[in-house]
Amino acid sequence: MRMYYYTAKQWGIKSLWEKRLKIAEYTDLNDPFELVPFRQTDKEARKRIKLVVRVLSEGHGVLCFSESWQSTLMWAHYGDKHKGMCLGFEIEDGPHLTKIDYVSKRLPSQIDFSKPLGGVDEAMLAKCLNVKHSGWKYEKEHRLRVRLNDQRDGIYYHPFNSDIELREVIIGARSSLSIVDVAEAVGKQPAANVKIWTARAAHGAFNMCTDKEKPMDVIPGLDAATKERRKLAELLRSKT
Repeated sequence: MRMYYYTAKQWGIKSLWEKRLKIAEYTDLNDPFELVPFRQTDKEARKRIKLVVRVLSEGHGVLCFSESWQSTLMWAHYGDKHKGMCLGFEIEDGPHLTKIDYVSKRLPSQIDFSKPLGGVDEAMLAKCLNVKHSGWKYEKEHRLRVRLNDQRDGIYYHPFNSDIELREVIIGARSSLSIVDVAEAVGKQPAANVKIWTARAAHGAFNMCTDKEKPMDVIPGLDAATKERRKLAELLRSKT
């Protein structure tokens, strides 16, 4: 499944050179209702929800993606006002990659102290992780929940690998980046072919499209045998 990651120029280039993405910790996300889509009018229920939030946040973070690279709002809000870039990844569809559900009103409280664990169950936890207000609907968000393992300078990272394979780099319509800048950062022989091009405002709709008047490039990926060896090495490292 193709997913898109919007970012500013400096962070995008850094990610390409280092072959990894910054993991967002839940406490750093920009929604004050993160992990709490339920109404919280009862004081004791609020205490239980705070415990749930703390447990869900411990040791885990998220990589946030969008279904589309063409959103003018996403470019404005996360792509540094169209001066940044958008990275396209091929991500295997499965339970680890979840789609955000958007609702117009907060959900009824699930806390019920007559039930085991006060009513906290898997269904409730799934809603905590995957429900947001409809005001965020334009993001068309999917999330990859990952463990906080690789920390450098107080920041956690997730490497590009067979789970998230770089396939596209779209340069923002107002970016000063060139195809050469991006190609150098992508490097030789990425895991798969990486297409690089520049976006522009569409002439007939309120969305972004490919600027066919600007240069495009494709960085050839690894051959099948080398790719298979890398996957095997990743699997072995994960088992040790």
